[in-house]
Amino acid sequence: MGAWFRWLREIYLGRRILGQTTERATAVLTGATNDLFTISGGRILVTQILGEITIVMQALASSIRLLATPTTGTPRNMCANLLVNAYAEGDILGITGVNTDAMLPPASSGVVEGQTLGVIVQEGVISLVDNLANTGSIRWTLKWIPFDTGAAVVAA
Repeated sequence: MGAWFRWLREIYLGRRILGQTTERATAVLTGATNDLFTISGGRILVTQILGEITIVMQALASSIRLLATPTTGTPRNMCANLLVNAYAEGDILGITGVNTDAMLPPASSGVVEGQTLGVIVQEGVISLVDNLANTGSIRWTLKWIPFDTGAAVVAA
């Protein structure tokens, strides 16, 4: 009963459904492309990626988006730009899984919908593209499942 109970508890807590967790410490936005996570050893399935604003953004029109850049191949946006200048500390960001949808939520909020589609990402990096020079900070959490045996993710 012990192993069965642990397995059921992991499903209930989402560990088996959403996969492994890799967290990246909060970092000041630089107005450039900044690597968040490095994928090695094979492809992964991203089941959820969340950003939490830890320092408020400047009041200018500021946008962010996520970009997957494979070691070999063509980079692709994981979502479209989102204006974040009205967001507050503690607001949460995410994606739908459709690369043409803007990052969620469309208005500042301490709540975000869960990712509806998984995203397969090749070996390489997941980056944040922003136009915020030295203002604001976001802490990122990635939930993922190895698609290939040996795939791993570390914070960049």
